[in-house]
Amino acid sequence: MSRWRHVAILCLCQLCLQAAVELVVDRTHTSSTFDGVGGLSGGGATSVLLPDYAEPSRSQILDYLFTPNFGASLQLLKVEIGGDSQSTDGTESSHMHDSETVDLHTGYEWWLMQEAKKRNPDIKLYGLAWAFPGWVGEGSGDPFKFPERTAHYLTEWVSGAKSEYGLDIDYLGIWNERASDSSFVQVLRKTLNQAGYAGTKLVVKDGDMGICNDLLKDKAYADAVDIVGLHYPSDFADFSACNQLGKPIWASEESSSYDDMNGAACWGRVINSHWVINRMTSSIMWNLVGAYYHGTNWYASSMMTSVQPWSGHYEVNPVIWATAHVTQFTKIGWKYLANGSGSGELPHGGYYATWVDPSSQNFTMNFVKISRDHASCTRPPLPSFEVEEETLTVLLAPSLHAPPELQVWYSNFESYDDAEPPVFQHSTVQVRDSRFSIKVPIGGMLTVTTIKTGRKGTFLSRIPPSSPSFPLDYMDDFQTTEDSRNARWFADQIGSFEIHRAEDGKRSLRQMVPLLPIGWTDKGSRGPMTLIGMREWQDIKVQVSFRLPVATHGAAADAACVGARVDQMWKNGVVLCINRDGHWELLNSGPALQGSSAPAPVPIASGSTRAIGSTWHVLSLEVGPSNEAQGALDGRQLLSNVPVRDMDTGFAAIGANGWFPIEFRNFSVSKAPAGWSPPASCLMPRSPRPALSAQPCSRNGYMDPEQAFDLLPSYQLLHIATGLCASASEPGPVVLEKCDATQAAQLFVNDYTLVRNTLVDFDSKAVNKPLAGDKSGAVFVGKTGDWAKWTYFPNTKQLRNQYVAQVDLGYPMCLSSCPKKALVLEENLVYT
Repeated sequence: MSRWRHVAILCLCQLCLQAAVELVVDRTHTSSTFDGVGGLSGGGATSVLLPDYAEPSRSQILDYLFTPNFGASLQLLKVEIGGDSQSTDGTESSHMHDSETVDLHTGYEWWLMQEAKKRNPDIKLYGLAWAFPGWVGEGSGDPFKFPERTAHYLTEWVSGAKSEYGLDIDYLGIWNERASDSSFVQVLRKTLNQAGYAGTKLVVKDGDMGICNDLLKDKAYADAVDIVGLHYPSDFADFSACNQLGKPIWASEESSSYDDMNGAACWGRVINSHWVINRMTSSIMWNLVGAYYHGTNWYASSMMTSVQPWSGHYEVNPVIWATAHVTQFTKIGWKYLANGSGSGELPHGGYYATWVDPSSQNFTMNFVKISRDHASCTRPPLPSFEVEEETLTVLLAPSLHAPPELQVWYSNFESYDDAEPPVFQHSTVQVRDSRFSIKVPIGGMLTVTTIKTGRKGTFLSRIPPSSPSFPLDYMDDFQTTEDSRNARWFADQIGSFEIHRAEDGKRSLRQMVPLLPIGWTDKGSRGPMTLIGMREWQDIKVQVSFRLPVATHGAAADAACVGARVDQMWKNGVVLCINRDGHWELLNSGPALQGSSAPAPVPIASGSTRAIGSTWHVLSLEVGPSNEAQGALDGRQLLSNVPVRDMDTGFAAIGANGWFPIEFRNFSVSKAPAGWSPPASCLMPRSPRPALSAQPCSRNGYMDPEQAFDLLPSYQLLHIATGLCASASEPGPVVLEKCDATQAAQLFVNDYTLVRNTLVDFDSKAVNKPLAGDKSGAVFVGKTGDWAKWTYFPNTKQLRNQYVAQVDLGYPMCLSSCPKKALVLEENLVYT
C-alpha cells in the first residue's frame, strides 16, 4: 500500500470517527430553571448619551436591545441605582442626595426600564448600587453602619419604581463588588417585606465567590438571600461551596469585552460554558449599550455602540447576534437539560446546552466552539485548550417528539476572509429516524430549535453615516432640558449635575452632591466635574456663566472652574479656577477637593481680581496650537499667553473644588482661532512594501488617512487608505503588505478591549516581541525603543503612544504610513 493511500484511509477513518459521535438529547432529564440572559446599564453611566440620541435612531437602538425576536431580545435588564459617585464611566445621580428629599426623576435608568418594558412586558428588572450618598453612613464611608437607614434608601428606590413608573423590581443587589453584610441583608429583607415588596428577590453579593463560604457559615444570612451573584466567575474555579447552598448561581456581571467578533466569541462561549461546567442559570453582560465617550473607561465593552447622539449613527455589532442565539429561542422558566442528556462538552472541544419548554414540546439547542486565541473575555484568564472542527449526530429521544425539520441559526466569529462573515444566518436541518447531523466549525455558534419566530431584525431606513467629530461650535443655555435631568451630551465624572430652576424662574445646571459619597472608585481627590466633547481636542475655547452659592463659614475658598484638554478624572489638562475672593489659578489638572488629603496641584500661573461673591459671572479659557492659555472673567483678561504643555489632549469641562451647589448657564465650546488646519500628509512615493513610522498625531479629532488603521479581530492592523496590513516576519522594520490572516507576520496580538482605554502590548506573533517605536519616528519589532505599548483612539482610528499625557515622551506620536520626516500640508479627509 502506498504511503499516500495509507494517509488517505487514515484521514477517512478519522472523519468516520467524528461523524460517528452521537449526542443523546432526552427531556426526561431536566435540571435547573433557566433565569435568562441580560444586559447591564450602569456601573457606571454607560447609557448616558442614549436619552439624547436623535430619532429614529434612539428607538431603533432600543428595539435591537429589547424587542422580542428582533435583535438581542434581552430577557433581563440590570441597572445601576445611582449613588452620586464615579462608578466607571461616570456618575449616576442618586434619587436621594440627602436624607429628606426623594427625587424620582433623576438620571435615565427609570426611562430605560420603561422603554424595555414597553417592548417586552416579560423582561425582568434588577437594581444594584455601586455607590451611596454620604448621608447614608453619616460621613463614615460605611453603608452598613446604620443598616435601617441604608435599607430605607434602597427600599425608596424600589418603591419609587412602582409608584412613579409602574415598574416591579424583580431583583435587588447590595453593593457592587464591595462588601456585603449579614445584618444589613437581613434588615433589608425585613424592610422590603414590610413595605410590600416580598417578591423582590435579593442577589448577594455581586462580587467574588467568597460569599458562598460566608453564607454556609451563617444560616440567617443565607435564608435572606435568594440568588448568588458572581462577577466574572472562572469556570475552572471550585464551585463546591456555592453548589452546597442549593440556590441559583448567576454570572450577574460578565464579559466587559469589546463588541467586535472577539467579544461575541467570548460572550457566546460563557453563555454555554457557565451552565455546562458549573450550572449557572443566568448571565448578564456589562454593558448593555456603549453610549459613553471614548476617553472614559472601557470604551465599547458592550452589546452595541452608540456614541454619536448628534448624528444618530450607531453600530449593530456581533455581540447582539451572539445573544440572540439564545434569547430569541428560549424564555425564562424553561428548563435546562442535564449534562449527558442535552448539555455538555463537545467531543473535540466546545460546549452545547439544551433548553426545553415545560409547557410545550418546544426545545432549543446551542453549540459553540471557539479557539483559545479568541475565547478570552477581558477576565478571568483561561487555561490552554485545543478545539477541532467536528460533525455531530444528535439523537432525539422519544421524549422530544422529534419533528421532521428543525430551524438552524449559524454564526462564525472567527471567519476573517469573508467580506461579510456569517452572523446569525438561517437554514433548516432534516430529522430522520430521530437524528440530525450538524457541522460545528472553529468559531462557530449554532442554534437548533423548534422555534420558528427567529429574526435578524433590520429597518428600512439606513443607519445614519458615522460622524465621530463632536459638532463645533456648540452652545447650551440649559433652558430646554427638563428639571432633574442631566444636561444634554454632558457626562458627569465627579459629583452629580442636574437641571433645576433658580429663584428667577430660569433653569441652571446645578451640582447636587452635598458631601463626599460612599464611593466605589473615587474616594475624593479632585472637585466635582462634568465633561463634554472629544478626547482628541486640543485647541478650543470654553466659556460658561456661573454662580457660587451664598457664602457660609469657610466658603471663601469655594471656586468655579473651566477646563480644556481634560482627561476623564481631570488628572491632566488645562484648568482655570477662580474663588469667591477673586483669587484665580491656572492648573495642569482639576483642583484638589476641599478638605481632602490629596496634595494641591502646583499652579502654572495665578493672580487676583475683584471679589466675585454669589452673583452671576462669565469665565472663559482658551488654549491654541501655540500652547499658550488665555483666560477672562466677565470679558476682562485674567491671563494671556501663558505657556502650557503640548502633550495634553481631551474634553471641555466645568466644575468646582468642593461639595457645594454651584450653578452654571450659557455654556459654550468653540474652535480656537488656530489649530484647525487639515492634518499633514506625505506626498513622497512609496515603495511596494512601505515601512511604517511614528508621526505627530493629527490634532482636534481630524482623521488623517496616513494614521488611520482598523484593529481587526484577527489581530491584524489594517491601514484603511491602502487596504494593506502591517507585517513583521523578522526583527526590524514593520511594513505594509497584502492582508492575509493566516500569516503570523501580520498578527499583532493585543488586549482587544483594553487597547481603547489604556496602553497595551502589540506582540508580533512571528517575532514574539512587541511593536515598538522611538522619538526619531522609527517603528520596529525585536528591539527596545522609547515606547513598546500603544493605545487606540477609535474616533480618529489612531494607534497612539500615549493615552494620557506622558511628559517624558512629549507630543503624542501615531503609527503612520508616511516615511520618516516626510510631511507636507495637504487637504485631507475630515469627519465633521
